[in-house]
Amino acid sequence: MPTTSHYFNNYNARYSEQRIVEDIICESIKIQGFDAFYIPNSNATARDVLFGEDPLKSFTNYFQIEMYLSNSTEYMGEQEFFSKFGLEIRNQVKVILSKRSFTEKIPQNTNTRPLEGDLVYVPFLNGSGELYEIKFVDQNKDYFALGRNVPYFYELSLEKFKYSNETIQTGNQDIDGIVADDSYSITLNTGSGSGTYLPSEYIYQSPDGTSANATSMAIVQFWIPSSNSLTITNISGDILSNSIAIGATSNAQYMILDFNLLQNESKHDVYDNLYINTQANTITDTTETNAFGRI
Repeated sequence: MPTTSHYFNNYNARYSEQRIVEDIICESIKIQGFDAFYIPNSNATARDVLFGEDPLKSFTNYFQIEMYLSNSTEYMGEQEFFSKFGLEIRNQVKVILSKRSFTEKIPQNTNTRPLEGDLVYVPFLNGSGELYEIKFVDQNKDYFALGRNVPYFYELSLEKFKYSNETIQTGNQDIDGIVADDSYSITLNTGSGSGTYLPSEYIYQSPDGTSANATSMAIVQFWIPSSNSLTITNISGDILSNSIAIGATSNAQYMILDFNLLQNESKHDVYDNLYINTQANTITDTTETNAFGRI
C-alpha cells in the first residue's frame, strides 16, 4: 500500500493537477511581472553552431510578452572585472517567461523556445528602455514538476546588449532609437541630387547604378536636406567621395562630396582615433618597404 496521499496524483497526472499548476504560474507572472518585447533573430542562417557566433544577425520583428523578475539583486547592479580588453562592466538579470505565453504569442515557425542570442527589450528601464541579450535559457528550472517532459516556464539569463552593427529594424521607434544612439555612424556631406532619403532604408554606391553591383552599402540614420548631411550606419564596403549614393527604397540620388571616417560624434564619448592617426603619421615612414631593415 502507498504511504503517500492517494487524493493527489503529483507525478502521473496529465490533466487537472498539471493544468492548475500551470495556470497559477502563468497568472502569477501576469500579476507580478512586467511587459517586455521579445525580439528574435530573423536570420536563422546566421547562427554558427560550431563557433557560437552570429555574424549576420538581423532583428526585424518584436512580440510583446509578460516576464517576471526572478533575480532583483543583479538587476540594478553591475559586474565589473578586468579582461584582456580592459575593464568590462556587464549588467545582468534573470527573468522568468511562461512556456504557455511564449507558445501563444511567438509564432512557432519563428522559434519553438527562447533562443540564446535573441534580444529582450524592457521599456521602463533607464527612462527610455534598454535592450538585453539572452545568454542562457534554463529549461529545467522547475525540475520536471509533476512528471512533465516539457517545462512550465523558462528562466532567461540576460546581459546588457552591446551593439555591433547588427541590423535592427523592428519598426518600433523606441527599440530602433536605442540602436541609433549606440551604433557607429558617420555623416556624409552631400551635393546635388534629387529625392528624399527615407529613415532606415539602405543606400548603395555602384559603378553602373544597380544594387547588384554595389561596392558599398549602409543604412540611413538621419537625412537633413537643409544642411546637406546624410548620417549612415551599418556600413559595408568603402564609401567613396564624388560618387552617387542611391536610396534602395526612395531612389533618392545625391553626390557624396566628403566625409571623415574618424569623426568624433558628439553623442559618444571622445575617442582617440583621429589623434592616434595624426600622431602616427608624424613617426611612420611610409616610404620604408622593410620595417626590419635590409640584409
